[in-house]
Amino acid sequence: MNQNLTDLSLDLLKSLKKTSDFQKIEELIEKIHLSKSQIQKAIKELKSFGYQIDQTKEKGIRLTFIPDRLFPFEITGNLKTKFLGKKIYYYGKIGSTNELGYRLAQTKVEEGTLIITEEQTKGKGRMGRSWYSPPYLGIWMSLILRPDISPSKAPALSLCAGLALALSIKKLTGLDAKIKWPNDCLINKKKVGGILLELQAELDRINFVILGLGVNINQTQKDFPKKIKKTATSLKIELKKNVKRVLLLKLFLENFEKIYSSFKEDGLTFLKKRIKDLSVVLGENIELSFGRKKIKGKALDIDDDGSLLVESKGKKIKVFAGEVTLLR
Repeated sequence: MNQNLTDLSLDLLKSLKKTSDFQKIEELIEKIHLSKSQIQKAIKELKSFGYQIDQTKEKGIRLTFIPDRLFPFEITGNLKTKFLGKKIYYYGKIGSTNELGYRLAQTKVEEGTLIITEEQTKGKGRMGRSWYSPPYLGIWMSLILRPDISPSKAPALSLCAGLALALSIKKLTGLDAKIKWPNDCLINKKKVGGILLELQAELDRINFVILGLGVNINQTQKDFPKKIKKTATSLKIELKKNVKRVLLLKLFLENFEKIYSSFKEDGLTFLKKRIKDLSVVLGENIELSFGRKKIKGKALDIDDDGSLLVESKGKKIKVFAGEVTLLR
């Protein structure tokens, strides 16, 4: 079920966010043109959403706590994008944002539509794996994209999203996030984020792409299932403090929109250097798995189409997809 505040509550919230000081009810009545009863009704609604508001007869009211929830009105506030995140479907719990995104894309919803949830019960990873998506601890989202590119170029969107995520993490936290070809974001060699692309296409054109993103934000080590404890991390584990999920999400949307727009115009031409600079794979000895086949070699380069160039047994191989393991 979508969740949003009434316009009255949004007006009050915007006003309360402008200062940490108390504001007198009489002044708010003048400022936002609400009656005293409307303000009290808005306060009650805001509290039901998890906002904490101090209220005294003498001083008035002030906002003392903003809940760490991915509410659409928190995301769109001061969001500096032209089309990403302008339409948002928000859920407290859902099976898979990618599955819903795919269904919505078939109904012709606009490009840039964001599907986001506090918890996924059937989160999807690559190669049929599940993505652990506990409530209120990460970003579990999908974007509907409609790029006018050939289907063969679509896989490079994973690298574009990985670049946007790494840059956003770096800007918000200072952590040295890296890109692991083709679809992971790492910190200290552990996975903090993953990207899943699903597309509907014809031979020469894409109808739509669903770009799914999962980011581990505020998990502690004990929050991860045993099978991924050694390979997964979160921003909280690395930073030793909580991170505001909304702030990272907004940064990602703003960074990805710029990168995505560049990619649609010029492919990876102006993006490849930054992707390569952040790569943990290039120059390393790797094992590459695709299907039942495995090869070992050295990762040499990322091509203009996003494929990985690997030297194996004296031959150079171009790989478009697969699972990479770094060999020590």
